[in-house]
Amino acid sequence: MKNFFLLSLVAIALCSAITPHKDKTVNKLLKDVSKKYKDYKTLKSDFTVLSEASDPKTPKKTEKGNLQTKGNNFRLSFSGQEIFCNGKFIWTYTKETNECTKDKYNPNASNGLNPAKIFTIWEKGFLYISEGSYKKGSTEIEKVKLTPTDKKKPYFLMNLEVDKTLKTVLSLKVSFKAGNKQTYTITTQTPNATIADTVFEFNAANYPGVEVIDLSK
Repeated sequence: MKNFFLLSLVAIALCSAITPHKDKTVNKLLKDVSKKYKDYKTLKSDFTVLSEASDPKTPKKTEKGNLQTKGNNFRLSFSGQEIFCNGKFIWTYTKETNECTKDKYNPNASNGLNPAKIFTIWEKGFLYISEGSYKKGSTEIEKVKLTPTDKKKPYFLMNLEVDKTLKTVLSLKVSFKAGNKQTYTITTQTPNATIADTVFEFNAANYPGVEVIDLSK
């Protein structure tokens, strides 16, 4: 569940050297971004995660992932794991061991947050300030620094980049107190695609020989 926990962190927040506030210059932009994602019935998204260890001698690592959401349902594929959630149960499949753990879904658990919250992380428990904007080709990008109100979190800083025209999230960089960093970059976003409800439930028939460990009883 380590990788899922890390993505869940992306659904929460972070901090800055400057004492931040709810910056009025970015407040409307973030409200517009939130509304856009909440209006989607479904969302398919591909992303990459760049991991940087606290030791600069350790090589950086980049991994690809995929996220599908529909209401409170989600399916996440990342780093050799597939996580399925239908809003009631959550299944975590690990390819290396060919095992799947089923449990009741608790959205309030530390590792139970919907990873789709990355698209609206600033709404609760955060202060934010603008770090200005820049252009990448024809795309105007707003940089936002987020600070959590809960200082007990294991991370201290989050840097968000938003497409100012399309009102979409482009990337999120998380800096942890332990010294490591992770940068989540959204590579594709496909809203309102048709996604069957069965996509969010684990089907053992698709994983020959899988061992299912049911903790939900």
